[in-house]
Amino acid sequence: MRDSAPMIRISVLGPLRVQSAEGLSLTPKGAKNQALLALLALSPDMSRPRRWLEDKLWSQFGPEQASANLRQALSKLRGSFGAHDGVLLADRNSVALDPSRITVDLRDDGLPGDLRTELLEGLDARDPEFEEWLRMERADLQTRLSRAAPQEAKGILIACRSSASDGNGRIMGDVLANQIGENIAEQIRAWRQANEPDLPADLPVSDLSIGCDLVQTDDGHKVFVKGLHMPTGRILYSKLQSVGRLDDILGAEDSIARLVFEAADCIIGKLPQVLDSSRPESRATALSRLSMYRMFSFERDALREAYSLLKQAHELDGNGVYLAWSSMVRMIQLMELLEDDREALREEAIALNYRAIEDSQDNALVQALISKVRGTAQRDAAGAYELAERAVGRNAASAFAWKSLAEAHMLKGDVTAAFDASARARAIAHSSPFRQWWDMGHCIIAIASNRPHEAIEAGEAAARAAPLSRPAHRHLLALYALDGQLDKAQDTAEKLAKIEPGFTLDQIVNDESYPVRTLRNKGLLEPIRALL
Repeated sequence: MRDSAPMIRISVLGPLRVQSAEGLSLTPKGAKNQALLALLALSPDMSRPRRWLEDKLWSQFGPEQASANLRQALSKLRGSFGAHDGVLLADRNSVALDPSRITVDLRDDGLPGDLRTELLEGLDARDPEFEEWLRMERADLQTRLSRAAPQEAKGILIACRSSASDGNGRIMGDVLANQIGENIAEQIRAWRQANEPDLPADLPVSDLSIGCDLVQTDDGHKVFVKGLHMPTGRILYSKLQSVGRLDDILGAEDSIARLVFEAADCIIGKLPQVLDSSRPESRATALSRLSMYRMFSFERDALREAYSLLKQAHELDGNGVYLAWSSMVRMIQLMELLEDDREALREEAIALNYRAIEDSQDNALVQALISKVRGTAQRDAAGAYELAERAVGRNAASAFAWKSLAEAHMLKGDVTAAFDASARARAIAHSSPFRQWWDMGHCIIAIASNRPHEAIEAGEAAARAAPLSRPAHRHLLALYALDGQLDKAQDTAEKLAKIEPGFTLDQIVNDESYPVRTLRNKGLLEPIRALL
């Protein structure tokens, strides 16, 4: 915080200019005097040792003459500042400007918008040391301008490779590596790079390598999966797993689907740590990943932050998946009654839904996400089912796709198919840091399927993964009461009262708008009355 109002403004972008707070020009005359002021204005803390300044401006003079020249230049600077000469501070060892009373455009206003802007344009102090300093300062400014300038998101390049002792194994390894690559490409902008012998030798270097090496064993095969950041050689993921039958890879059997989903999720989570942060893909990935942590907390402020993060991600990299996730955030806010204007949330969710499918209609993750919005916000059960089926057909290793299919089955009234699809989604997403999303969904579907004990198990898993999850505790409260576990039900009610301001038992039982629709439709809220 400044002790007093700035008295002088120094502009170093373009020609050097100095102006008082009243608008008077205080620019010193003489190239050496201007260079001295520039050296101080662009120095850390606006301070330098006398000898350092002498070396930059009078490097070809002896020490005594250089010192005398510096004293003369300081006198000229004070004279140009007039009544404001107190901003220039000097003692036997160093010279400084008072940073509390001076603003410098480059320091206080940020980078200029024009890449052509030149630092200290036209300033020539006729000293090789000053010229070298100025060259380096100008180069640093251009580097900063280039990094800050908007860049086109070109996508992350993924090389998918495999090896095996037999031809069939190599094909299956290639299928598996490409499945992992496709799961990554659904969530961020990425391209898979083929590994064919007749391709040019000078292909661009990949950002990632996904390797699947198959080895035959007595009881089948083992596959070693490794995700590598190529420029640094860092291993982002590795796992050795048994494969009973090679056909399991083609059919995306549960253990294979889980391996694919886990590998892709783990690699995506680490990408922002290894990619160049100036790349739009890198920054957008980091923002979207953070948004998911915020989103799946189901908290009001966290959901608002998640929406803002996704908006920033889409501005950096216009990938339709960020619109689909934004639509999902609006749906959660709508369903959880977290905002006052519910109709505005519904309309925005639908609008984002359409924009996402227009931008990324072949993306299985986008299809899965907007299936939920299509069914809930638009009451279009047929449309939701069609999108979910397409998502699973395109990527049978996607936990998101199977969850969307489970919810689409629910809308059609087929609770058995919904339960089976949800169980598969949950199994695939077992290692996800956001597994509470699938656990909570399975809890609700188990309730609809008249499977209270499976519902309790899934609800407890969701509550363990996300202790502040309101949906998990709401449903567990009713399930515990239904199962006669009144002590647990009471404890859960007390937890809800802490994490959900204004919660009461009377509200969950009697408020028709309270978000426990499946419990209410199944008549499972009555046992809670025992706690009233």
